[in-house]
Amino acid sequence: MDIEGEEFKYLEGGKEGSKAETIIFIHGMMGSKTQWRSMMRAYTEHYRVISLDVPGLSLHTNFAQKKHTLRQLAIWLEKVILHLRVANVHLVCHSMGCAVGAYFAATRPELVKSATFISFPDVFKNKGELFREYLEEINDIMDSNSLLPLQNFYRRTFASPPTIPNVVLRYNLREVKKYKSRLVNSMHDLASSSPLLMAQIRQIRSVTLILNGDEDRVTPLLREPYWKITLPDAEYLQLSECGHMLHMEKAEFASGLHREFLDRYRAAGAFEPRHDKSDDTGQYAISD
Repeated sequence: MDIEGEEFKYLEGGKEGSKAETIIFIHGMMGSKTQWRSMMRAYTEHYRVISLDVPGLSLHTNFAQKKHTLRQLAIWLEKVILHLRVANVHLVCHSMGCAVGAYFAATRPELVKSATFISFPDVFKNKGELFREYLEEINDIMDSNSLLPLQNFYRRTFASPPTIPNVVLRYNLREVKKYKSRLVNSMHDLASSSPLLMAQIRQIRSVTLILNGDEDRVTPLLREPYWKITLPDAEYLQLSECGHMLHMEKAEFASGLHREFLDRYRAAGAFEPRHDKSDDTGQYAISD
């Protein structure tokens, strides 16, 4: 799709037409639109499904001129929805993509029917400690000529790690090294704009589902006590024998929970048209 003269790639499936309920899938840092394929198949009979390569989060996609702050990514996502010609969407977000989806849902409530956050990292911990730790690990991976640091990172993302061939690891390591500066800059952009999310996250009005794995060894997560205070009406589920990539590790189970969640709230009339307006006044803005 073309957004302001820039091309962005996405996967699309399921029901056709602008009247079909649309689910948009948003990956995390160093993720890709393709990681949602298994989960997307579960929705194609009843939904239009879209998986995006998110600028700044995908190694191979970035803005030509803008920084990759939450504000700029939300503006981009709004233009994506306009391009798709739908009134509103269901969001399914993973890892750092949850920060993008949460900020979008909080500042543009009229565009979001529901929000689902999978493995939402604690981006508020100790004034950006998560970003610093993540950058340190990425630097260790990029500065090494060995496959072991990258292999260990991938192993920690699953409760039961799959075997990844060395040829795939070598390719991924080359790509990470190739786009090192882009990745580091994107992390700094997100870190600098995280106070925006802290100020806005309580404004989420859509029905919300949080899915965490009980064996997440990648990053500290926003756990149930946080959500009970911040979004008391949100539904929180912790999945057993799941790691950070639970949407890949147990795609069928996770999609089943999500579809049941959507069916239940649809039956209750939660997805009827609303006329909410964003109260993002810009008073918490950080310079882009």
